[in-house]
Amino acid sequence: MGTEVKQKQIKELLQKLNLSINNFAELVYEALYGDDDKKEEKKLAENIKKQLQRKTTKEEVLDSYLDILAEQPSYEGLNLDKVRSKYVNHSCLSDEVTISLTALSSELDS
Repeated sequence: MGTEVKQKQIKELLQKLNLSINNFAELVYEALYGDDDKKEEKKLAENIKKQLQRKTTKEEVLDSYLDILAEQPSYEGLNLDKVRSKYVNHSCLSDEVTISLTALSSELDS
């Protein structure tokens, strides 16, 4: 999945979960640092706003946000029929097949 697709997913999930960016920043800060610091959470909220708009945001960052959202108790109640996908390398697939499947997946995400 591309950056823009993940950004859109996060925005949609925030809306469906009735979470503001500030509330989400609190969840992210607690998940990452196990702490509660309102000043730092506010800075993080500003960073998250920017990350959800920039095309250069790293997908790993967005993946971590999606994981945090999926861990919320209210996420399961949404019945989204979506499972967080995760690539697992397997020895039975050659590098050539893996590259081809990755390209196909990217096309389907577009």
